[in-house]
Amino acid sequence: MMFSALHLPLMAFLAVLFALRVLAQLVQAVYEVPFLPPFAAWQGSGLPYPVLLGSQVVILVLVGLALGQVKRGTISPRPWQYLGCFALGGVYFTVMAFRLVAGLTFLAENEWFASGIPALFHIILASLILTFGHYLLTQGNGKGRKSG
Repeated sequence: MMFSALHLPLMAFLAVLFALRVLAQLVQAVYEVPFLPPFAAWQGSGLPYPVLLGSQVVILVLVGLALGQVKRGTISPRPWQYLGCFALGGVYFTVMAFRLVAGLTFLAENEWFASGIPALFHIILASLILTFGHYLLTQGNGKGRKSG
């Protein structure tokens, strides 16, 4: 199986997870339902919710554009692009993984660290960035090299 055949479904899955997170918090903001965590559990920062929602919509639009380009194969990758994705995604993933683990253990009393839902979805976004970086790398080096 080619690497490129794996990128689109994985990126789409991660994007859907993030979109569901955005939708779940919006539902809790408009009309709280008992089967979802409360609104505050989705909020991981002091950012006002309208600003957070706006930034999440921008992220979803950008992810949608990237998914469209991956699907069409219209990206001409350059080294700085995949290196940027790996650097940003790697640091982002590491910091948020630390936040999640620390919030579950030795920093559980700190509200920012103890916000598990936001940390988990930051890890999902970081994974999306890393997957996109891998797509750019493999497309720039032989157009979808075989994995085995």
